[in-house]
Amino acid sequence: MIPRHLYEKFHQKTTFQEKLINVKNFTYRIILGVINSHISSFSNKTILDIGCGAGTISLYLANQGANIIGIDISRKAIDSCKKSAKALKLKDRTQFICNTIEQIKFRRKFDLIICSEIIEHIPNDKAFLKRVYKLLKNNGLLILSTPSINAPLYKIGLAQNFDKQVGHIRRYSKKQISDLVKKSGFTIEKVKLTEGVLRNFFFLTRFGWFIKFFRGIISDIVTVIDNFLIRPLGESQIFIVARK
Repeated sequence: MIPRHLYEKFHQKTTFQEKLINVKNFTYRIILGVINSHISSFSNKTILDIGCGAGTISLYLANQGANIIGIDISRKAIDSCKKSAKALKLKDRTQFICNTIEQIKFRRKFDLIICSEIIEHIPNDKAFLKRVYKLLKNNGLLILSTPSINAPLYKIGLAQNFDKQVGHIRRYSKKQISDLVKKSGFTIEKVKLTEGVLRNFFFLTRFGWFIKFFRGIISDIVTVIDNFLIRPLGESQIFIVARK
């Protein structure tokens, strides 16, 4: 069972959004880049954001014209999502639910399902992906990201405590997560190895407060350096884009 108390604690200081992110936002630029490169128009697309957290991605996509359902097990996070949707005038395009994917009976199927940094928290990852597969429309798209077992900081023992604190049950290699997705019935369209040691360092350590200064050209420069470090040192994150 997923330990809900961990995520309530994680979102203890989460506040509602007063403005939307853009594609150069340092925290979200990788996933937004992946999403935007595979979907040309969001108009009236139905999207399920599993583990939506504070709703940052959901609200961005709703503003692009998509109809969003975001789910998360943190009541604090979902309350924040609802307040943000109201403040940003996106209530008509969003629905936020505090629950797990296994416990919700959906009345629709989806064009896109986003599982960003979620599967590593799920005890039964095989059953989870089979459920995701059933919820997609024919030809629907899955965009999934997860921490890599090849992460430089993980390999030298600097990420294990972080994994424990945030409830990570496991990490995956490129082959492990690819095989798991394929065995669930999906056809993989793209595997992307992302997040070098520099970016991962800021997310995992107390120096994360620097991230708020990574905007515009600074975000671009840090990203270029970080991408350069992936080949010699290894990736910290794996993205899978797969189709039903």
